[in-house]
Amino acid sequence: MNGKIDRLKIIEQAEKYVRAGRLKEAIAEYEKLLEDDPSDVSINNLVGDLYVRLGQNDKAIKAFEKVADEYEKRSLNSQALAILKKICRLNPDKPDYFIKMADLYTRQGFLAEAKQEYLRIAEKFLRQKMVEEAIELYEKVAKLDKDDLNIRIQLAALYKLNGQQDKAVNELLKAADLKISLGQIDEAEKLLKESNKLAPDNARTKLRLAQVLRLKGQAEQSQELARQVLEKMPHDLDALTFLGNLYFEEGKFGPAKEIFTEVLNFYPMNVNARYKIGRINLAEGNVDGAFEYFEPLIDSYLKKKKEDKAIGLLGLILTVRNDYIPALEKLVEILRENNDFSRLEKVEERLIEEFKKIGEKGKMLPYYAELIKLRPTDEQLAREYRELKKELMIKEEELPPETWALSAEEEEEIQAGLAQSDIYIQEGLVRLARRVIEGLLLRYPNDPLLKQKLNYIDSLKPNLNKEDLIRKIEKTTAIETQVMRPAKAKEEKESRKKPEFDLEEQILSEEKISPIDLFTDTGIIPIISSDGREKKFYDLQENIRAELAMLSAVYLHQKTGITTQFEKELMTIVNDFKKGIREKIPAEDYQIHLQLGLAFMEQGLVDEAIEEFNIAAKDKNLTLECLTLISHSYRLKGNLEEAESWLNRAIKLVAPGTDQYFALMFDLGMIYEQSKEYDKALSIYRDIQSWNPAYQSVGERISRLQGLAGTSNTPVN
Repeated sequence: MNGKIDRLKIIEQAEKYVRAGRLKEAIAEYEKLLEDDPSDVSINNLVGDLYVRLGQNDKAIKAFEKVADEYEKRSLNSQALAILKKICRLNPDKPDYFIKMADLYTRQGFLAEAKQEYLRIAEKFLRQKMVEEAIELYEKVAKLDKDDLNIRIQLAALYKLNGQQDKAVNELLKAADLKISLGQIDEAEKLLKESNKLAPDNARTKLRLAQVLRLKGQAEQSQELARQVLEKMPHDLDALTFLGNLYFEEGKFGPAKEIFTEVLNFYPMNVNARYKIGRINLAEGNVDGAFEYFEPLIDSYLKKKKEDKAIGLLGLILTVRNDYIPALEKLVEILRENNDFSRLEKVEERLIEEFKKIGEKGKMLPYYAELIKLRPTDEQLAREYRELKKELMIKEEELPPETWALSAEEEEEIQAGLAQSDIYIQEGLVRLARRVIEGLLLRYPNDPLLKQKLNYIDSLKPNLNKEDLIRKIEKTTAIETQVMRPAKAKEEKESRKKPEFDLEEQILSEEKISPIDLFTDTGIIPIISSDGREKKFYDLQENIRAELAMLSAVYLHQKTGITTQFEKELMTIVNDFKKGIREKIPAEDYQIHLQLGLAFMEQGLVDEAIEEFNIAAKDKNLTLECLTLISHSYRLKGNLEEAESWLNRAIKLVAPGTDQYFALMFDLGMIYEQSKEYDKALSIYRDIQSWNPAYQSVGERISRLQGLAGTSNTPVN
C-alpha cells in the first residue's frame, strides 16, 4: 500500500470513530498522521477540536498552538489570529496568548484592537504588581500611538515607580513637546517641572522649560535657564542656539552675534547661525558682511537644486540695497541656469545701469551681449552695444567670452550624451544614437558638436542583423557600465508653480548642512571624449545597481542556452529574452524596462517597445519620457490617432511656454502634418515661431504648409 491510500484509510477510520462518539480512538488515528507530518494544520486543528469536546482544554491548546505557529510561519496572520482567539477562549487567564494576539493585530494593521488588548493585559499586570511586564506593554502602545499623551504620562509614572529615572524624564519631555505643539503651555510647564525634579541637571529639561517660559513672555527667566545649561556645557549647540535666538528676537544683536559666531567656530555650516548673523549684518547696514555669511548657504542650496531658497537670501540683501552688484551677479547666474529669461533681462539691465554708474563699462559688455540674444530685434539695445564697443575701442574678435556659456551640469549632460551615442554607433544602433543626440538638441539647439554629431549619424547606414539583438544589448550594456549618463536633464522649473513660502521658516527648518556638501562626490571615473572638449567625470554610484541587474539578466539567459538559440526566428528569441527578464528582474526596475524598450524600438519591434515603455512609465521620473516614446512608437506603426493621444498626455505634464512644452508641441505639429491636418500643424508651428524663430526647421515648415492651408483632412482614425 502506498502512503496516499494509508492516509485516506486512517482518515476514514477516524471519521467513523467520531460519528460513533469514540473521540479518544479518533484522536489516536489522527495522531498516526501527525507522526508523519507534525505540522499538518488541518489534522492538528481537528485534534484540538476533539480534545475540546472531551473537556481536555490543555491538550486542545497544545494542538491549536501548533496550528497557530505554522500559520505564522507561512505569514497567514488572519488564520493564526483566528486560532489564537480559540486558545484565548479556552484559557482566558494566561496573558501570553492575549499578548501574542495583540502582536498579530499590530502586524495586520488593526492598531485600535492591538492597543485595547495591550492595555487590558497591562492593567492586569499592574494589579498583580508586575511593573516591568506592564511597562513592556505600555512601550508597545507608545510605539503604536506616539501622540497619545495619557500613555506617555502613564509610562513616565511607571518608569519612575520602577526606578528608571532617565526613561521617565524622556517620556515626560515627549509629553511636554506634545502639549507645547497643542498650545497647552501651562500643562507642559507642569510636566517639565516634574521632569526637573527627577533630574535637576538634565539639560534637555531646562531648555524645554526655558522654551515654555519664553512662550509665556518670561524672557529673563528663560535666558537664565539657558545660561545655567551653558555654564555646565559651554559648547552645547541647542543651548547656544536657543539663547542666541532669544537675544536676536529681543533686538540684542551684539550678544546674539557673539553667540552665533561661537556656534560657527564649532559648526561652520550651521544654517541658523549663518542666517542670523547675515540678518544682523543687514540690520546694521553691513551688506558686504551679510553676503559673506549668506554666500556659502546660497551655494549649498544651488547644489541641492533649492534655487528658491538661494534667491530668497539674495532677495533679503537686495531689499536692503537694490544696487548691490555681487548679489545681482549671483542672481543672474541662477536665473540663467533656470532659463528664467523674463527676470534675467531685468536683472541684467539693472547690472548694466550699476556698472555705468561706477564707470565699469568693460563689465557691461557680456551682459549687453546676452541681452542682444534675448532681444534680437531690439534696435536701441543693439545701438547701445555698438556704441559701447566703439567707445572701448574693441573689435568683434577682441570681445571677452560671453556669459551665455553652458553650465558645468549642462556641459556634463552633453558630454555624456556624446559618449553614449558613440557606444550605440559602435554597436550599429544608429537610430538609438540619433535619438540621444536629437533629445539633447531639443535643449541645446545651437551646440555645434551636437549638430556635427547628428550630421555624422545621418551619414551612416544601419546594417544590423536582427538576430544580434540579445548580443548587442549585452555588449552595449557592458560598455555603458563604464560610463554613467548624467542624471536626467534638470527638472523644468517652469513646469510647476512654486508655492509661496516663508523664507526664514524654510531656511531654519533645513537640516544641518555638512561641510562635506561643499565638495564633489567620490566614486567617479574619467570619460575621454573624442570631440575635443576637456575630460569630464561622472558619478557611477546611482547607475551601478540597474546596470549590474541588466548584465546579470543577460548572463543568466545565456547560461541557460541562449547561445544555441540564434537559429530561431527573431520573435522566439525576443520572447525568450523577455521571459528571462521577467523572471530575473523585479518589475519595479523601471530604468531597465526603459532600456529594453529603446533596444526593441531600435530593431523595429514596436509592440514590444510599447509594452516596456508602459512598465517604465510607472516611475514618475520617467513618465514624461515614456509617454513621448510611446507616441513615437505609434507613429512608427502608422497609428497617428494613438500617437496624438499619447503625446497629448505628455503635453499635459509640462507647463505651457517652457522649452519642453514647445518641443512636444513641435512633435504634435509633425503628427498633424503627417495626418494631413495642415491647418492644425500650421497653427502650432506659428506659435513655435513666435517663441523661437530659429527653432528646428519651423520657418521652412510654415512656408511649405501655407500653400496647403485649407486643404486639411479630417483626423485619422
